[in-house]
Amino acid sequence: MDTTYVTIMLIVFLVLTGLAVDIGYMYVSEEDLQSAAETAALTGTQAIKQRILFQVQNDPKKIVEAFSDPLQSAARTAAVESVAGKHSSVALVGLASNNGKELSGDNDLTVGFWNVSSQSYTPGGTPANAMQVRTRRTAESGTAGMGALGSFLARITGTENFDFTPVAIAAITPRTRANIALCTATCDPACSYPEICAIKERRMLRTPREANREPPANDRYLYTSLMHPVTVTNTMSDMICGEAPAQEVCGRPIYTSSAASDDSLRDIQAMMYNPKFDRSNKEYDKNGRLSGWWAIVPATDCGRITPDNAFEPHMVTKYSLVRISRICAGTPAGCQQSGAPQDAPASACGSGEWGLYLDRISCVGCADKAKLLLPGLQPVLVK
Repeated sequence: MDTTYVTIMLIVFLVLTGLAVDIGYMYVSEEDLQSAAETAALTGTQAIKQRILFQVQNDPKKIVEAFSDPLQSAARTAAVESVAGKHSSVALVGLASNNGKELSGDNDLTVGFWNVSSQSYTPGGTPANAMQVRTRRTAESGTAGMGALGSFLARITGTENFDFTPVAIAAITPRTRANIALCTATCDPACSYPEICAIKERRMLRTPREANREPPANDRYLYTSLMHPVTVTNTMSDMICGEAPAQEVCGRPIYTSSAASDDSLRDIQAMMYNPKFDRSNKEYDKNGRLSGWWAIVPATDCGRITPDNAFEPHMVTKYSLVRISRICAGTPAGCQQSGAPQDAPASACGSGEWGLYLDRISCVGCADKAKLLLPGLQPVLVK
């Protein structure tokens, strides 16, 4: 009787073990393929962004041309190479690409338009600001997704395979994570996006140059915590140094302040010269020195700013695409980076040059159609 009971229970335990293995294998496969899809989508949209940013830096007249290309061959190649042949926990992951505008048996990625308003994706649509990626296992030639994972247990239950087809979409819609805001007076109508104006290096201030005298609105900036209120436990330094994700704030109120402390500027300076932070949006001269940092900065009305440390809500009416040429905030270093490696600036700061400097600027209204052509500088997963 003991032998009979043990035999029966052994069969039960084997079935339960097989079930556990099947379910575990399924979840691991799903996670691997989903992660690969997201990686490829982000890599592809990053390549689209870099192409457009190159035109912003070198030939703004070709920005529209870059956005109008539904093929984006370099971005497709980058997406495929980011995961092709990579060994995951369950198999080799691969992508098939025939430059098609729809997902099919021999095409696993598309380039298209992500509409922020409707939260919808149009494959092959322009302006091309997004990429859709589906991943599969190269070990399975006839199935997109997890492929055949049929085990003994699956077969006896009538299940031949567990199919999983992960799809991810990433986009470069305009967002900001800048902790400075410009006054709308800074925006010259002649510098409306996609026109990028090269200007004589402009020194931006947030406090009076002279006692009881405010700087002109077109030479002034404010600090902003964007849509997050500043609290004792959620300080400006935390937001600047914590590399917060980009936010869509155009047409929305943000918290701004003309704080008297230089601490926030020191923190922003530390992030600008941090070689590991936002490197893809920085420019370097032929000697490898940092010559500029591109950022999307919100623009708001500066007419009713309380002259103290208080953060108060102000409506964002425009986005400004700017190149910060240098920041002169003195010492000590911000973001607790004293002694850490820093990028060397192309232009050093002299005595009495405290401030934030711009040498490129372009503005676009929140309701302007041209905003669709403004590239987000940080690709994000949207689906």
